[in-house]
Amino acid sequence: MEIKMSDIAEMAGVSKSTVSRALKNDCRVKEETKNNILKIARKYNYQPNKVAQALAEKNTKIIAVILPSAPRSVSDPFFLEFLHGVNNAAYQQGYSLTIPPVEKENFASFKEINQKINFDGVILTEPQLNDPRIKYLQENKIPFVFNGNPMADRDISWVDTDNQLGAYQAVDYLIKKGHKKIATITGPLNLVAGKYRLEGYLQALKENNLQLNEDWIIESDFTEKGAHLAAKNLIKDYNEISAVFAANDLMALGIIKSLKDAGIRIPEDLSLIAFDSIKMGEYIEPPLTTIKNTGLEKGEKAVELLIKIIENQDLAGKHILYPPELVVRDSVQDIN
Repeated sequence: MEIKMSDIAEMAGVSKSTVSRALKNDCRVKEETKNNILKIARKYNYQPNKVAQALAEKNTKIIAVILPSAPRSVSDPFFLEFLHGVNNAAYQQGYSLTIPPVEKENFASFKEINQKINFDGVILTEPQLNDPRIKYLQENKIPFVFNGNPMADRDISWVDTDNQLGAYQAVDYLIKKGHKKIATITGPLNLVAGKYRLEGYLQALKENNLQLNEDWIIESDFTEKGAHLAAKNLIKDYNEISAVFAANDLMALGIIKSLKDAGIRIPEDLSLIAFDSIKMGEYIEPPLTTIKNTGLEKGEKAVELLIKIIENQDLAGKHILYPPELVVRDSVQDIN
């Protein structure tokens, strides 16, 4: 006979929350009551349902994960890796995930999540400059952690890779390989990651005394399609530039397609470097030189921070910043 927590509660003459506490050996439950509940559980070989336990305790054991809206979302290999890390850590801690759809730049659709879905906390991605979600979450006392430094209140918990330093390392590497005329296709500059990867590009040019050409900075959207279209604006100038820094690997794929369609060879005619180090970059032709962005580890750490906030545990640190790492492959030519 398979029984539920409610069945044990009825047999023992107690509430479901008392059953849940007794099964966890909670000292708030009287010893006699606890022994009776355990006796019933053993008799019927009861296996506790984590979700039912959480509901009995007025918690859901559910974490909401807010991913970018389509066309990115889980179709972006970086966010798929990040989500893998989130799922691993959540499962180990007895939590489950919900990934509600949120319309791009539609704050009302974000607020609807809290009204329609019960969850204990939320992990957000792609913080915006002056992100309006922060105030809403704080006012509603919803535990949250960002994947990305929102550049806001220092009390906010986040995990990130140093975007500015990583972009600097990428462009500095190009310069060390002899490239002096370097273009960039950026991500959206209203996003913190987009802004700071552009800052790293500008910093590398400035510190190496290279002249900035505003025409060689093209804003895009972190997608293959967006970068494929943006790269067409560079093709007419490719005889002037020798290298391109793409603000993420997905955009590098779109750039490669545009260049190959135009008969421009990588790296013989134009070198290319990017940011994220998604697995796909190893297997394209040529293999992509890039900056490692630790999606899996960041996903796991974001969950660890969030659960500590949810469960009122002490935090050793609210800000986790991973160092970027240059991954050298074959898409950059040495022209020294």
